[in-house]
Amino acid sequence: MVVKTEILENGAGQEERSGITHLAFLVSKKSTGSNLQAAVDAINNQIINCQVDLVIGEELDIKASDVVRRNNLPLEVKSLLDRKSQTERKAYGKELAELLNSRGIQIAILEGFSIILSREYFETFKGATLNIHPGLIPDEDGKPILFPDGTEAPWNKGLMTDKAVANFLPLKYAGSTWHIVTEEADFGPVLKRVIVDVLPEDTVETLYPRLKRAEHQGLIGILKNPQEIIEYNQK
Repeated sequence: MVVKTEILENGAGQEERSGITHLAFLVSKKSTGSNLQAAVDAINNQIINCQVDLVIGEELDIKASDVVRRNNLPLEVKSLLDRKSQTERKAYGKELAELLNSRGIQIAILEGFSIILSREYFETFKGATLNIHPGLIPDEDGKPILFPDGTEAPWNKGLMTDKAVANFLPLKYAGSTWHIVTEEADFGPVLKRVIVDVLPEDTVETLYPRLKRAEHQGLIGILKNPQEIIEYNQK
């Protein structure tokens, strides 16, 4: 059963600007909303010409709710109760895409969103969908990306964040990839890869925040040229 619950609809004080790109963030229960906050900060500082028109939480209780309230953003909760049901997942994907279309969203950004999007979502949503993955996604399967020292960078396909970050600890570098979302999980056209040094004393708890900061910078860099994303998605 798909449950849709609107819990906040404000967004007061957002002014329409010429050439603005309309964004939505889809956040998981565990996501802190750091990418969302980074985007809002860049908008407020006029670094990117975008507007966050909608935040969608996959559950009612989301950590990112503080970021949403602090920035007076429109929030809806759209839950998928039976994730094993293909019928429900297909219906969810279509409804989610229709919601984004109804708000004029051009770029949807996944932030820890754990519901695998169905084909119906991609067939219905008119915009581009972005995701950040804690690993270096190759341009082609079977052709791994190399770190600056020539070592093979982990793709970390299918791994949850903590396990993915832990894979970097024995290495000299860690990296993440901003990519366009496709039906294949953790794979799709690459928009930006970010790389940070791994320190000898690093743990998951110290490395991940540093990697996150690089991810934020990568997202802002991408959103400086949003038309490239939109056009890339339409190829």
